[in-house]
Amino acid sequence: MKQIAILAHNNSISSDLFALLDYFEYCNVLWALQQPQAVAPLFHCYLVSPDARPLTLKQGVQLPVQPHAWQQADALILPAAYAYRRSELAALAAQSAAYYPGLRQAAASGSLIAASCTGTYSLAGSGLLDHRNATSSWFFKDVFQSLFPDVHLQLNKLLVQDGKLLTAGATTSYINLCLALTEQLAGEQFARQMAKIMLTDPNRTSQVPYMDLSIGQQHNDTLIKQVQAHLTSHLAQPFALERLSEQFHLTKRTLLRRFKAALDDTPLNYLQRLRVEQAKRLLETTNAPIEQIVLQVGYEDVSSFRKLFLQYTELTPGQYRQKFTQGESFNCCPAEQVSRIG
Repeated sequence: MKQIAILAHNNSISSDLFALLDYFEYCNVLWALQQPQAVAPLFHCYLVSPDARPLTLKQGVQLPVQPHAWQQADALILPAAYAYRRSELAALAAQSAAYYPGLRQAAASGSLIAASCTGTYSLAGSGLLDHRNATSSWFFKDVFQSLFPDVHLQLNKLLVQDGKLLTAGATTSYINLCLALTEQLAGEQFARQMAKIMLTDPNRTSQVPYMDLSIGQQHNDTLIKQVQAHLTSHLAQPFALERLSEQFHLTKRTLLRRFKAALDDTPLNYLQRLRVEQAKRLLETTNAPIEQIVLQVGYEDVSSFRKLFLQYTELTPGQYRQKFTQGESFNCCPAEQVSRIG
């Protein structure tokens, strides 16, 4: 029986904790169906806490923990936590600090160590990811890079494994993380069967198609915020840096310097991201031909825009529409379903 320890703390996201416990219990159910003669379950998955006391989660839910020697588990998982601001993300390392000696011991003995979403901040805080390849939640990328500059961040990847260390990207990528652990602990065939049960594509490898390119890093430069608003409201108009600089009474050099300081980008690159994001929305919500969409976002050369779109999303416009289209309209709660619920 393989031991899997979930290294939680009071700030852990409750749904992630239960989802991890449930996933490995699903594995045990499938294992029992396939191996009726098996005496023991395939996995023993359990929660631990930094101080060995019961967990009290944000919603007031209390969860018991188990006093296992978790440092000797076959796999250890650092789940996501409630953290959305830089100060909260930076604090995750301190919240998990009691785990770090045991994590280093587990790493030295060859255990698999995994983290997903904001749990990657806890793992990075241990130093185990230094000079290693890893991924994390794409929408906090700037914070991660500033806090852990020695980590080789690969945000385009949904899942990254470097040696015995596994990291996964945002939100539901923990499912792919679980599948990767299952593959290594129970074999590829069993993992593929679990992927079908979980209705998850085991070949889902990139976060890029899911990224909202309009989300940039936070800053306090009021003038650059005005420039951003202007670019957003005029994204289909031809871009000219000189004209933009004059409009905001700046030299081109000053505008580039302040834009770089605020957003770590250039105005043109930022505008391209906005255009691609608008094209994504139009592809998702309309049946307009791609040629028409290209004109609506400020381009005339369809071929050039296809290359730009592919660069930012790793999909062609046609592939993106096929993957994310919602038909004529998106309605999470159709009227007939609402009436039944009511």
